[in-house]
Amino acid sequence: MQDVAGHRLALLSGDFATRGHIDSYFRRYRVSPRIVVEADSIQALIEIVQRSSIATVLPDAVTQDHPHLSPTPLEPALPSRTVTLLRRESAYHSAAARAFGITLADHVRTRGYAPA
Repeated sequence: MQDVAGHRLALLSGDFATRGHIDSYFRRYRVSPRIVVEADSIQALIEIVQRSSIATVLPDAVTQDHPHLSPTPLEPALPSRTVTLLRRESAYHSAAARAFGITLADHVRTRGYAPA
């Protein structure tokens, strides 16, 4: 964890819940990261990391879609987060909403994420 403090970091802006989790993690382990860039998209962070010597902290799922990145797991690991798709069972669900649910379920299954 102390190695992170030695790197220049590009992180998501404070508008993102992910950034709140990252900041909380740093506070918990009393690490003061050198944040040199804040961005408002994950894609922007990926471009910055690809074209510079700056590192970032992103969810592991992001690295699976970018094989050109070299993920380095944090020790101790960031706490995992759970997401849930909520919908009212008795409500009308458009074709797009149903397709999204099917696509999401397929994605969860193919990535091997633990089901709820």
